[in-house]
Amino acid sequence: MLLSLLLTIAPVEPAGGSAPAAKAGALQKQWTERRFDAIERSLRESCSADPASFESQFDSHFRSAQTWEADQAALEQWRQEKPDSLAGALVEAIYWRAYASQLRLGAVGHLQKEAMAFYQAQLGHGMARLQQVKAQANTCPLWYSLNISLQLEGAGSRRRAASAYLDAVQAFPTDLQIHYAMSRAYSPRWGGSAVQFDQFARRAAFFTRSVEGNGMYARLYWREDGNGSEAIQFREQRGLPEWRMVKTGFEDLLQRHPQDQRSRNKFASFACRANDRETYLKLRQEMGEHVMPELWPDVASVEDCDRKLGRGHTAAASPAHAGGVNSRS
Repeated sequence: MLLSLLLTIAPVEPAGGSAPAAKAGALQKQWTERRFDAIERSLRESCSADPASFESQFDSHFRSAQTWEADQAALEQWRQEKPDSLAGALVEAIYWRAYASQLRLGAVGHLQKEAMAFYQAQLGHGMARLQQVKAQANTCPLWYSLNISLQLEGAGSRRRAASAYLDAVQAFPTDLQIHYAMSRAYSPRWGGSAVQFDQFARRAAFFTRSVEGNGMYARLYWREDGNGSEAIQFREQRGLPEWRMVKTGFEDLLQRHPQDQRSRNKFASFACRANDRETYLKLRQEMGEHVMPELWPDVASVEDCDRKLGRGHTAAASPAHAGGVNSRS
């Protein structure tokens, strides 16, 4: 069968972001026990606090467990029992996106015609389920970020996704996941350009300024950062990204979250690549032993940066480099 073949050979796409430790595994336990009411309550709590964690835990479960038939049967049971369940619809949308992703062999456009039709059909199931509970969309930003994600993953045009994004920011202008989801449309990795991505990052920073300052500009480039040729570089004074904006963004994040060592590590990594020695030494001293190698790209490890710019007065020994940039903001 085509599906069996594709599921066997298609690589598992990593889940985006990293879920907080709080309630880790709780949702999976509720799902395993088919405690739908408990999941509904968890969603209502997450919608106002941390919808990204709700999404991440279910996405991680579906992709790693790959118990597709059993999970689909559970979703059908949930839908029959409570067709208007917002949690049920969101979990089902996450399921169909994860299921469809197993069919991807590189770029979507390279799929065989039959596989492409099957791929789009699965994403269509997810989008249709979201539309069934659209009346509840304004109660949870996760509905909007999933809607944008499925639009961009499937056959929906960038224009349609952009329209969904405008609806989303009218309802939840400061929700991070909404901006993260839409940023993919402008990423050079997905057919966008450096200029388009930078324009979007500035627009997202405008929407979130009341809670993030310029932090969203830094966050989006953090998520765009990678290893090798995909590592963010600051090659020209007027190039993109603009180091002054990135620097201000991280300063705003650390002002709001002074104990956040992940942001401090990524900030230092960018400062190294921007050859901002003063900023790098300040951050390196603040970091001390809290070096997180996974946040430094292979082309600019913390050891490389220490050799290039120094390490201030800290006597901390940094751990061995782990070829990172695997963690996102």
